[in-house]
Amino acid sequence: MALSLFTEPAEFDMPHPPLSVAIFLVLEEAICAAWSVLRQQPPAGFDLAKAKETVVTHHLHETLQDKVWNRAIVDGFDAEIFSSVARGPEVRSFHGSHLDKRPDMVVRLVDIPERVRPSQYGIFIECKPVDADHPMVSHYCNKGILRFVLGEYAWAMTEAMMIGYVDSRGNPVEALGSALKKRKAAAVLPACEPTMCARSASAAGAPVAITEHGRNFVYIENGQAAPAIMLRHLWLQRN
Repeated sequence: MALSLFTEPAEFDMPHPPLSVAIFLVLEEAICAAWSVLRQQPPAGFDLAKAKETVVTHHLHETLQDKVWNRAIVDGFDAEIFSSVARGPEVRSFHGSHLDKRPDMVVRLVDIPERVRPSQYGIFIECKPVDADHPMVSHYCNKGILRFVLGEYAWAMTEAMMIGYVDSRGNPVEALGSALKKRKAAAVLPACEPTMCARSASAAGAPVAITEHGRNFVYIENGQAAPAIMLRHLWLQRN
């Protein structure tokens, strides 16, 4: 009798081992470099300040993969450490009930430890605009952060990234802290106070924020409770 893919005996360790902070710092610098290219040399017909989320993310991904990766622009963002930047790959949720979850980007690494699922190993990134039409609470938190907390993707990892496309109004870090407090009051999203990463780059004049969120699911691979996930929030200025 054939076994279901999602009821096989455990052969993978969960969660996957944490990534080095240095890897995130290199990737963040590379994303900022790609963003600078988009601002200074936008593709024909592309208006960064007015383009829709999917269009912005498309050009950010294309620029990051085609014009920054392995071009000696950012030290370390090369084929010795990073293998590819995938746009919207389909991945399964932690329990396998959904097979078509699509993070905005997944950055794959060259070195893959033993006993990890290669399909679930990498830096999962969700991109969201933050402006008057896309509030921090209902859009960035509920349609971004919550997907990591629920195990829709990056469920095997203990770190992931959010990218916020922000305008010049207000402080995105303060807005994030306020939004998380509102979500705690509504019992929708585990809350925490953002902390700042002094070592990281930013293309919006705001430091990269770090938040940690508890997760309430169990790995089908080994029956263990998933640990909290740490999210790094990179802010990219649109105007």
